[in-house]
Amino acid sequence: MVQAMSAIAGNFFPPEYKQFPFRAGDLIVGRTSGGSFPITKILKVDRFDFKKGSRINIQGKWFTATEDDYLLVVGVAYGEGQFHSFEEARAAALAGTWKVTMGHLPFRTPSVAKFGVFVGNVSVSATELSGYEIWRTRFERGEAGIF
Repeated sequence: MVQAMSAIAGNFFPPEYKQFPFRAGDLIVGRTSGGSFPITKILKVDRFDFKKGSRINIQGKWFTATEDDYLLVVGVAYGEGQFHSFEEARAAALAGTWKVTMGHLPFRTPSVAKFGVFVGNVSVSATELSGYEIWRTRFERGEAGIF
C-alpha cells in the first residue's frame, strides 16, 4: 500500500526507478522489432513512497519493501506501430493524427525510457487521464500494479 511521502530515499528500489528524462505531454517515437514505429505519450509521472513492509505488484509479482523508499511510476498512452518510418510517426505525433490503442499503461521508468526518442510535447487532457485515475485509485489500495 502506498504511504505518505518521506524525505529520504532508501535502497529497496534501484536508482533507475527514481529518475526519468521525460515529463507529462512528451511524445516518444520508437521502433518495434517488426520494424514499425509506435508513438507513446507520457500522461503522468508520479512519485510513490512506500513504507517498510508495504507491498507493490511489479509485472504480476508481489514485492514487500524492506525499508522506506520511493519510485517514479509513468502513465502512458500507447499507439501500436501504425507507421512505416520514424519521420511519418513523428509527423503524426506532432499533428495529433495517431491512434491510441491503449489509453493507459503504468510503467517503471526504465521500461518507458527505452520506448524511443522525444519528438515533442503537447498538453494532456482530462479525458486522457480517465484510465490513469481509475488505475491510481486501485494502485493506492494495493489492487493494481505496474509493468
